[in-house]
Formats: sequence, structure tokens, C-alpha cells
Amino acid sequence: MPTEFKIYDDPNELEGTAYIEFLPGRYNGKCWNENSIFMDETTFSIFEDVIESILEGYDHYAFKELPETKIPILLHLLEQRKREIFNETLFNITLTSYSEVQKEWIVKLILADKKAAMEVLETLIAWIQNMQKQNLPLSILGI
Repeated sequence: MPTEFKIYDDPNELEGTAYIEFLPGRYNGKCWNENSIFMDETTFSIFEDVIESILEGYDHYAFKELPETKIPILLHLLEQRKREIFNETLFNITLTSYSEVQKEWIVKLILADKKAAMEVLETLIAWIQNMQKQNLPLSILGI
């Protein structure tokens, strides 16, 4: 049941519009930015609950800004998620908007392709660390 977890860094690679956009800095009224990264909902499900836990008023479909002060917390939680996947201790996704069946399905997908899920997290962590050096907030542009 391996799934292709993937982060896209070129908006021209995207097919359709069902992607979450991670924009370094504040939302400027424009989507599909050249300096953004993108992922589909399945890839985002690897850590969407982490975002929900630290971003007040988080909504899968809204555009929200994670303040610079919360970036270190995000990085810590992403590293923790990576360890959970590696150790196969990822038993509970805490997303409130998902049913128990959806949560179980997400955990199965992640554990079926641990290597790819961990690579996504490593790529995302490196990207956020680079963004952090510029003292920028992180805008998460939902579907």
C-alpha cells in the first residue's frame, strides 16, 4: 500500500488545485508563489495534526499565518513526529476534523511507507529552518 508522499517546490508541477501551500512570510493576496512549497492532502496528513495543535483557529481550508515565535515549536514537533514514525509509535493522530476511521487510515498509510513519510518531514524541516533564518512567519494556505 505504499503511497507517493511528495513535496513540490515548483507550482508548474502541480496538477489541479488540491494542494496545501507553505509560503515563507505573510500572505500577499496571491497563491502559487514561486518561493512556496506544496503538498497534497495525503502528504499533509503526515503532520496536519501538529499544525492544528499549535496554530490557533486552524482550518484545513483557510489561509493562516504561524508566527515566527511558534516556528521552533513546530520544528520540535516535526522532529518528534519523525521519531514516532521511525519507532512505529504513531498510534494516534489527534486531528479533530478527522473521524477515527480516517485517522486509522492515515496511520496505516504512513507506516506502510515510513521511509517516504520521514523524507517528507526531513525536507520540510530543512525548508522551515532555512526560512527561519530570514525571521519570517509561515503562511499555510489551505485548499
